[in-house]
Amino acid sequence: MFFPRFTKDEKRGKSTETVASENADNSTIERFSPKSFEDVEDIIDRLVGGEPAIVSLSLVRADTAQRVVDLLSGATYAIGGNLSRLENDLYVFTPGGTKIVKR
Repeated sequence: MFFPRFTKDEKRGKSTETVASENADNSTIERFSPKSFEDVEDIIDRLVGGEPAIVSLSLVRADTAQRVVDLLSGATYAIGGNLSRLENDLYVFTPGGTKIVKR
């Protein structure tokens, strides 16, 4: 079962949603809604740190959304990770060693 918690980074005005599971290891997946390329750097840092990220691109223009996906795809490839499109403007990016299973 997932319990979303919404947080707001006052410094940059970005919104993230943290989804925590009830697994024994208490793992979390953050949902990002990037509004700038600084926000994309934060997502890449998270991936390099071994943590997955859900990215919503509904708040940016289509051309900017494509650039964000391109940057994150390149970073994900460089670390041996995976990506999957969940919905129209919603993606999940995972670091190496994490599988995305579609059912």
